[in-house]
Amino acid sequence: MAKRNVSRSSIPVKPGKNEMTVRLRNDSVNHQTRQLHINAFDKDDDQKEPLPIYHDGQKTNSVVLTPEQGKLYTIDATGVKRKVVFEAVQTKGGKGLSVKSKNAGNVNAEIRIK
Repeated sequence: MAKRNVSRSSIPVKPGKNEMTVRLRNDSVNHQTRQLHINAFDKDDDQKEPLPIYHDGQKTNSVVLTPEQGKLYTIDATGVKRKVVFEAVQTKGGKGLSVKSKNAGNVNAEIRIK
């Protein structure tokens, strides 16, 4: 059975904003392409209903990143009052994710794959 790593991070929503931007980056030292399944939901939602995630205007829930590649994803956070939980699942390799929260500029969080 393949190794499965699930990483979650809570990202605060900026007041008055209905969307947030997350940058995913593959910082893999062994130069492997990474495949991730991504999900986002309201931290206060007991049902954990998924929030829509977009890349280049298209709804998505999977990511393929080549070494040293980064991509921007937009999460529709309409109705979220406090925080969005961003979840990434790696099924092959990797040691997890490192998360750097940024509340300045366009990017709300930068998530790097180790």
